[in-house]
Amino acid sequence: MRYPKWILVGVGILLLTTAIYFAAGGSHLVRSAPAPQEDAGEATAQSFARGGCAACHTIPGVPNAVGLVGPDLSAIGAEGEGRVTGLSAEEYIRQSILDPAAFIAPACPIGECPTDVMPPNLSERLVGDDLDRIVGYLLTLTGEGEFLAPAYELVPIEIVRPPEAGVRAFADPPRSYEDAQVLLGKYLFFDPRLSGDAGISCASCHQPDNAWTDGLALSDGYPTTLYFRNTPTVMNTVYNQGFLYWDGRMDATDMPTLVRDHLTEAHFMNTDGRLMTERVKQVPEYVQLFQDAYSGGPSFGRILNGLTAYVHSLNSPASPYDTGDLSPEAQAGQELFEGRAGCIACHSGETFSDGAFYALGVPDNPDVWQDPLRHITFRRFMRLFGVSEYRTLDTDPGLAALTGMAQDRGAFRSAPLRELVHTAPYMHNGVFGTLTEVVQFYDQSMGLDLSGEEIEQIVAFLESLSSDLPEIQAPVLPEYQLRTLGDNR
Repeated sequence: MRYPKWILVGVGILLLTTAIYFAAGGSHLVRSAPAPQEDAGEATAQSFARGGCAACHTIPGVPNAVGLVGPDLSAIGAEGEGRVTGLSAEEYIRQSILDPAAFIAPACPIGECPTDVMPPNLSERLVGDDLDRIVGYLLTLTGEGEFLAPAYELVPIEIVRPPEAGVRAFADPPRSYEDAQVLLGKYLFFDPRLSGDAGISCASCHQPDNAWTDGLALSDGYPTTLYFRNTPTVMNTVYNQGFLYWDGRMDATDMPTLVRDHLTEAHFMNTDGRLMTERVKQVPEYVQLFQDAYSGGPSFGRILNGLTAYVHSLNSPASPYDTGDLSPEAQAGQELFEGRAGCIACHSGETFSDGAFYALGVPDNPDVWQDPLRHITFRRFMRLFGVSEYRTLDTDPGLAALTGMAQDRGAFRSAPLRELVHTAPYMHNGVFGTLTEVVQFYDQSMGLDLSGEEIEQIVAFLESLSSDLPEIQAPVLPEYQLRTLGDNR
């Protein structure tokens, strides 16, 4: 298998820096601190984050941009002029971002500068004025100022249970976690440094304002890729004793393994566990928080456990259904749900899911086949799971991709029904935009012969399963700091 040059270069330099790390007896790497620089500002910092620039480059004033892979950009505003004949500094910087084959730098940290190192389609990650903000800010960097690291004093993160994890749930959860573990997990959940390009976090797709979904019919996935299924909420997963993912490929009782899959899967967060762990070690506040939570330093396993602790703490408050505060319309809908409509046969238990798999004949989402990036992801995924006809599939096989059994083709996990008001669109491929459409589909496909009024009554009951969710504040992430290497001589 051949890989793009920019991936090979990055891996090569990663291996070299890892070798240096272990040669130093496991001490933290140190490089000269960038020149003091005014903060780039939140909007500009977000633009750099979307581009994933911090993963490779040192960029003064940009949070966490102390990368070791690419050239140091601390003086690019002054050095860019004249690097390419006939190009101004602005033109050079803009070209080097947009053109993967552009001339990058006259000198690199190790040896001769490689070519074709910029990720392809980098500009597609950027939105709105991102490119102009990045170029404009880089032009201000002239390398002036002292390069000595300022004294750093660790202020440990106060151990306080996140408010959203302290909400009284609709039922006592089967597992609980210490406050420090949940707090650590929250920081990690919102930290983009856990992804391969340090550009997205778990919260990029599981957004608190959307009940921990992304509000899209089909997930965006890792930058420059697109996914072919809908993003489910991570709420109430602690109650699930069966399987996770729409196709059930993960054991719900082993949440850390699912977290690992999410972090390392190429179309989700595409990270290397070793690199991710080393990044976390460069944040002193995290090192202390791991000690508080697990009595040890950062490790891949503890990162998985911390994220599990936070996700398992995101549970629904009591809904009108739980408190018995149902409208007459919702009461009529409950009778239909539990009676003639037969919904309860599959949607039962604390989260209104039996965890089983059903082939319902849900219509395909045409975007999976019309968008080349989603189409490519779909084919790659099916090939990975050994589906023999992955080249010719024209519909999602669901559970059959795992079992290979014809009777499982098109079967997907019965979806939990709590918080439906907040988690549209619906079904494994987001093909239905409203609950009314969902109930109409069941009515037609199962021959229920419901009237329009009865359909709306069932919708009213489904809406009663949603709660008033608390407002959630993302944490202010601690930054990388220089770490002592021996006696620092």
